[in-house]
Amino acid sequence: MQNIEKIIIKSFSGEITQEEKTLLRNWLNAGDENEQYYAQLKNIWQVSGVKFTPDEIDAEKAANLVLEKINNKASLSRNRSLSLLVWWQRVAAIIVLPLLFALVYLLGSKGWADDTEMVYQEVMSPPGTCSKVKLADGTTVWLNAQSVLKYPVVFQEDKREVFLAGEAYFEVRSDKRHPFIVKTKVMDIKATGTAFNVEAFDSENITAVTLIEGKVKVNIKGQKGLDMTPNQRISYDNKIDSYHIETVNPYKWYAWKDGVLMFRDDPLEYVFKRIGLTYNIHIEVKDKKLAEHPYRATFEGESIDEILRLIKMTAPIEYVTEERIMTQNDSYSKRKIEVYRVKK
Repeated sequence: MQNIEKIIIKSFSGEITQEEKTLLRNWLNAGDENEQYYAQLKNIWQVSGVKFTPDEIDAEKAANLVLEKINNKASLSRNRSLSLLVWWQRVAAIIVLPLLFALVYLLGSKGWADDTEMVYQEVMSPPGTCSKVKLADGTTVWLNAQSVLKYPVVFQEDKREVFLAGEAYFEVRSDKRHPFIVKTKVMDIKATGTAFNVEAFDSENITAVTLIEGKVKVNIKGQKGLDMTPNQRISYDNKIDSYHIETVNPYKWYAWKDGVLMFRDDPLEYVFKRIGLTYNIHIEVKDKKLAEHPYRATFEGESIDEILRLIKMTAPIEYVTEERIMTQNDSYSKRKIEVYRVKK
């Protein structure tokens, strides 16, 4: 297994030979489990990429250490069900990121910096992967799939400021002298020590904040500042330039970080969009009226095929899966599913 893993890593770095490429293709064709494992390693490789390469780092030794940690974890999961493999894929980045941020901490000689010393690090959570990030101040961030977090290696003297495109759950270390600010495309969230979830995908009209504990102040561009209390959710619709405040069960909005999908009378279009984000598949609802059909369920640990089967049992749907094809880089295209209303 060590040899195939090294060949996989060489394919990611572009150093793979033609002979190794043939070996890799044959190994991938040997079974779905191999393809799943390849996807896990690819996600780890993408998440763990940093923008500095100090000469002092022994890259080969570091790669072997990472492989050892991967093997220790993966040996437990490879014999389990596909659903657990999918969940392993979503949290695989947790293995590597703590090592990287320990390195960042060692490279940064101070906990705070002035503007002239600002160096930023960017972390992207690839499709189907959930990443956990520990910032220099002790704040913990869970980053959902297809999300990007940009933050300084060391914070400024007067504030802690990060930038988010996508979705993240924040547990902010309390520090009243240094407010923690999350900046998105249309909204800034200011906190001193609290827990909250932010949805800010550039491709979506809705940007939202759900407060779990503590207090935050939300500044929407062109609107007055809004103070939030626990169990409140503020959603801003960029399309109509309007915001809405409501009291909610907050866990519904951040359960994703625990591998749970909660839907409470949500339209099927939203349900399938969240499922697609979690499992890295493209799901399109082909009927407009069906897209608005309310759906209520909680999923935890099921495979995508199990989820589709359960939804089909409880909602008026049928679906068709397109065949996946091999791409030029020897990986498979994203799975695509079309959902239709059941014909009477």
